[in-house]
Amino acid sequence: MRDKVLIFGGTTEGRELAAALSAAGVQHLVSVATDYGKEIEDSFGEKNVIVGRKNADEMAELMATEGFTVCVDATHPFATLVSAEIKKACEKTGIMYLRLLRDTGAKIELMTASNECGFDKEIESNCRKRIMLCNADVVNESIQIVTCDSVMSAAKELEKISGNILLLTGSKDLKTIMAEISDKTRVYARVLPNIESITKCEEAGLRGKQIIAMQGPFSKDMNVALINEICASVILTKESGATGGLDEKLLAASECGIKVVMIESPESRLDGSGCDVGASVKGYSLPEVLEKLGVDKKRVKSGEIVKESNSLNEVKDDIGKNIILAGIGPGDARYYTRELETALENADVIFGAKSILERVDKSRIKAEFVPLYMGKDILEFLNESPNYKNPLALFSGDISLCSGAKNAAMVFEGAGYGVHKISGISSVALFANRLGLGLEDCSIVSAHGRECNAAGYIAENKRLIILPSSCAHAGEIARTAFAIAKINDYGRNDSVKAEDFGGCGDLRIVIGYELGTALERILEVSENELGDNLFSREEKGKCLLYIENERAGETPVIRGIPDDEFIRGKTPMTKEEIRAISIRKLGLSADSVLYDIGAGTGSVSVEAALLHPDIKVCAIERNDEAVELIKKNKEKFCADNITVIKGEASEVLEKMAENTCISAFTYECSGSVVEGELLVPTHAFIGGSGGNMRVIIEILKKMNENIRIVINCVTLETLTEVLTVIKEGEFAEPDIVQVSASRYRKVGEYHMADAINPVYIVTI
Repeated sequence: MRDKVLIFGGTTEGRELAAALSAAGVQHLVSVATDYGKEIEDSFGEKNVIVGRKNADEMAELMATEGFTVCVDATHPFATLVSAEIKKACEKTGIMYLRLLRDTGAKIELMTASNECGFDKEIESNCRKRIMLCNADVVNESIQIVTCDSVMSAAKELEKISGNILLLTGSKDLKTIMAEISDKTRVYARVLPNIESITKCEEAGLRGKQIIAMQGPFSKDMNVALINEICASVILTKESGATGGLDEKLLAASECGIKVVMIESPESRLDGSGCDVGASVKGYSLPEVLEKLGVDKKRVKSGEIVKESNSLNEVKDDIGKNIILAGIGPGDARYYTRELETALENADVIFGAKSILERVDKSRIKAEFVPLYMGKDILEFLNESPNYKNPLALFSGDISLCSGAKNAAMVFEGAGYGVHKISGISSVALFANRLGLGLEDCSIVSAHGRECNAAGYIAENKRLIILPSSCAHAGEIARTAFAIAKINDYGRNDSVKAEDFGGCGDLRIVIGYELGTALERILEVSENELGDNLFSREEKGKCLLYIENERAGETPVIRGIPDDEFIRGKTPMTKEEIRAISIRKLGLSADSVLYDIGAGTGSVSVEAALLHPDIKVCAIERNDEAVELIKKNKEKFCADNITVIKGEASEVLEKMAENTCISAFTYECSGSVVEGELLVPTHAFIGGSGGNMRVIIEILKKMNENIRIVINCVTLETLTEVLTVIKEGEFAEPDIVQVSASRYRKVGEYHMADAINPVYIVTI
């Protein structure tokens, strides 16, 4: 007897299963909880639907009276109580129970900082994981996610986070969530546009504009618009997979730079059916369910049956459209791989930048050439020209290194394409080969179209290959390298001649120009040659830099710059001994953003910036003379990762705080204009507050509630003010160190103490 299948649905997976059974002629009935669920099923053409919530006894009665032989639980992964009732009903009637699992992960890589203990704890490297996302058309960036195992724990995490909250978990658990939020005016909920959902919103205490009634699915851009409209600081979502819009939510949060609280799927925790805790049941994918129901020779996509009799594990291999993304190598056809040659011969349309397409030998290729290289542009072209079946997109060099193929792959995978990638020979590998280098002995840094502290990397690495944006940019980097060659262990010492400590003789710079082409040149250049504008801004060729700096290995492991190395003037400066302890207390890491407030001569800014090339420092100073000193010390020590802002600290910070919802800022003060990417501070050093200590600390905490602040207090009045602010602000217990130090100088035949003013170093 052929199976008669009862499906508990209301989900995308349930609709796909029902459509497959209809096409295969398998008798079935779909049970949904609400009239709204029936409307959705009807819109997809399902004819066999019943409505109403049921307990285990009612389900068992339906199974027995209607003669069902198999029950498929295709309910939502978070509907754990419903799944438990379905399982009980199946046990009571003795019919087969199958759990249809949803893939609650997502599809394209995005590095996230996952912290299951909450945002208020320091995230260790072993807490990092990959969230897979689809429909990605933004640059991969870090996103901070806290994962919770229940609605209650998620609500408690939301209470800890300041700013507006956007709930994207529907209406079911609103009361539980709202009970944990003290300020309910900052909560907004997106729910289904039906009376039941809106009623639940009102019962939970939401009113008016706090209720956003909309029907999905929602794109990433729509989520971004909603986040910006309510200026949300955090979103709450469930780990509901691609079909539940998880991808678009996380991508939107990444683009807006906000936090995410995510409730883990019960199925991902139990590896089972999503039933009540402890009731782990094996679940099955859609192809596996179909196979068990005797429909194993069919394939499913978007509710349609595609006939073919190969292995079910190959479902994704031949369904839908495909595209090849290939690296063409560094030069001409001599550097094509055989896999690329085959792809070129089989393609019916080939995309790429104009300069790349011009390099292709077209004599044996029948494809049409289209000068497009952005993933979204290629996708739009293919959508408008569906007759092309074998598209190929070409990228320079190797697609795994500084290639537009990364974003293109995310665009096409998000659009449902099968993406095949062909690696090419990279210009870096060819350059190393030309120079006889082992790449394992070199560091590789990309400054191609991205912010990069080249000076910092040159100072840190003995052998460095840099990918610049242009030949002119390569010249600028080379000039920086020669400047660094004139700096000793702590900075340029103007009292010592360059030749006394090696000078530029310890530096080697080689430029690889148009590698792999007939124009290829390998040039070892000197400082004088660069002065003659070897590469002008009109030069359009491509090049790489190899910089060998033997003095890089002499950099002290523990940094420390003597006071007399800094350009001082009459501006007060944090003394060397105090700097050492203060920077230790800051605890900076490679990805830190430090605000040096009341920066003075910039001594703390410089020391912090030189700790690692990727550290970013914002030096804020109101005094004109001091600002000029900071700029001179920045130039002297080649600390390109310092941004100098002139202005009253409280005013500057307030201006920055107002722009935390946008990606860039323009700050004007006393005729000074600073433009650039707005970076939220992770650390702050306060050397001078101008009498605005309370305001400065409050704004810093507003910008980042987890910021680490180190304050130097020279007077008892300043210490008292700081302790008062800490007490009234309900901060954690501060770390306070009082430092007294004396240097000794020779006076005649004796060495006399030269005391440094005592300083209180407060860390909060």
